[in-house]
Amino acid sequence: MNQWPDEHVVAVFRSAAIAMATGQAGTELFAGELGRFDEIDRAQVDRAVSALLDTLLRDAWDRGWQPNDLAEFGRRELEADALPLLVPAIGSQHRAYAVEGLAPQWVDQLAGLGLRAPFESLDLTAWAKQHRQVRYLVIDAVVTLAAFLLTLPVLPRLLPLPGTYRPSPGATSSRRASGSAASTPGASSGVSPVGSAGERKPGHDKALGRIRGLLAKAEATEFPDEADALSAKAQELMAKFSLDQALVDALGNGQGDLADDSAARRIWMESPYTAAKSQLVHVVAMANRCHAVMTERPPFVTVVGSELDLELTEILSTSLLVQANRALLATGQRARRHDESRTQAFRRAFFVAYAQRIGERLQAAADATQAAVEAEQGDLLLPVLAKREQQVTALLTTLFPKTTTRRTRISSGAGWAAGRDAANRATLDTAPALRPA
Repeated sequence: MNQWPDEHVVAVFRSAAIAMATGQAGTELFAGELGRFDEIDRAQVDRAVSALLDTLLRDAWDRGWQPNDLAEFGRRELEADALPLLVPAIGSQHRAYAVEGLAPQWVDQLAGLGLRAPFESLDLTAWAKQHRQVRYLVIDAVVTLAAFLLTLPVLPRLLPLPGTYRPSPGATSSRRASGSAASTPGASSGVSPVGSAGERKPGHDKALGRIRGLLAKAEATEFPDEADALSAKAQELMAKFSLDQALVDALGNGQGDLADDSAARRIWMESPYTAAKSQLVHVVAMANRCHAVMTERPPFVTVVGSELDLELTEILSTSLLVQANRALLATGQRARRHDESRTQAFRRAFFVAYAQRIGERLQAAADATQAAVEAEQGDLLLPVLAKREQQVTALLTTLFPKTTTRRTRISSGAGWAAGRDAANRATLDTAPALRPA
């Protein structure tokens, strides 16, 4: 048996990770020491690994990270040998919490990673055997993963810390026993540390399921005319759904009061051209009465708004990003000057122009829908929207007290023209007319 206590082995792992993360000398020395520990007592090393990763993951939650954030950032940053350890480590760490102490969105994110209660512990020896990994390479992967977790930046906290969530009195939880987050890069969700943390109303999931189903068909179609036929009801239907729900919420609380369900979620951007692509999320957010703040590293956009508006923004943004990428590929294939369509300038201009034109279409549809609802409801709508904007702005200021405006330069007229043309053909439709149950 090893003569050293478990805490010493944990400390050596941590020192090795720090040396790797900072580029300091001594990484090989620590690796040799860990190898000797492993030869003497593998069970002790397994315990040390579990304890170390549990601690580092708790620190990550404290710094504002969520499970989906770690999965997205890890997919971009972690080496191939260490990435498969991340999700099992996240699951193992959640053995410390009762499921009732996790926000519904947090549970959804875990489910999207394939993690559901009861969570399994991370047994390094069993994991290495299952993945047919050589032991010393697995030890190295643990050090790499620990180095990654040690260097995570601080993010605004969008959800209650695991173990601290409490549903608001009288609210109906949206927690699903076997739900899953969206599988696309924009699946991260979150809410304010205060408030009702995302309880959903009856019929909400069914309506969004219909939206996602139709968008999946729109993304799959190979015929632009078919996609165009769907786009007429695009933002109109989303806006109608949202405005109807806002009125129901206000009237349901009596005397026009509106419960504060302002929230935030992160939509991760795929490289390259993340700044240009983020503008698409920005215009979708604006059309849906949300605010968007881009972070370059890590590459995501934080969208702040009411819960329903956030969901609609995320669903449509994700679909339009898929459509934009597909349209860019098709444009390159059709272009006579293939060389230009492959340049960075062309593609950056394409995404910026696409976003601008999409924004024009969305805003026009949203404005028309709001005018129609105002004509139908009289003076009921404007106070509701003003109150909701006040709530959302307050949360935005809390999360991001300082923001700056960024402009993206373009230098390809052909890319700009191609992007606007593709945006004119983009499918914005989401579903048949929807009203809250």
